[in-house]
Amino acid sequence: MTLPDLRHDLAELVAAASDDQISAADALAEPESLALLGLTSIGQVRLIQAVERRFGVAVEPDDDLTQLDTVEALAGYLRERGVA
Repeated sequence: MTLPDLRHDLAELVAAASDDQISAADALAEPESLALLGLTSIGQVRLIQAVERRFGVAVEPDDDLTQLDTVEALAGYLRERGVA
């Protein structure tokens, strides 16, 4: 999977986790925080669960969750865990 494909997939997961309150395009464009776009704490939990299912990784409670605050950060997090 290429990095642009990974970002696109993650942006789609953000849209689904937010019940389409956040568009994939907006998620891709946000450089600081998905929370600024309106991703709630419940939305973040749903996003983490979707990422775990889709990419077969476990997000550990001890992980720095700020790494999951943008699509770009999520992509980096997954790359560090071997998602190609």
